[in-house]
Amino acid sequence: MLGWSRPPYGDEVEEIAPRPLSERESGWVRDILQTLTDWRDTDFSETRVVAEGMNIEGYSIVLRSPTPENPKWKSSHDILGQLWIETEDQLTINIQLFQWNGQLQELYLLVFDSKARAAKPPMAWVEVSREAVSG
Repeated sequence: MLGWSRPPYGDEVEEIAPRPLSERESGWVRDILQTLTDWRDTDFSETRVVAEGMNIEGYSIVLRSPTPENPKWKSSHDILGQLWIETEDQLTINIQLFQWNGQLQELYLLVFDSKARAAKPPMAWVEVSREAVSG
């Protein structure tokens, strides 16, 4: 068991063979970390995706690295920041980045259609705007 700190996850979040973050996922993490002075220069090249899938409200991408990416960070658990994306198909995608004791823990995606109903993340989309915010 991976010891997630934000249970319960739905049945669709499953452990996977660790894999590097995709180019898209790395971009999300980089954009969010740029909003935080204490995380801006963080090296997350060793961070791997160890589980992913739908859960109760959104899509979870669980992250792990051999050592904390920011060992000087003093907060035990919090959301580092969020990325808001608007798509050509009128979806609003909110990506939240969580950490635990200086270690990146999870990317959490919430997707809303143009009527603000929750939707499953599409495989691909065309962005029309993107904004990263801290906290």
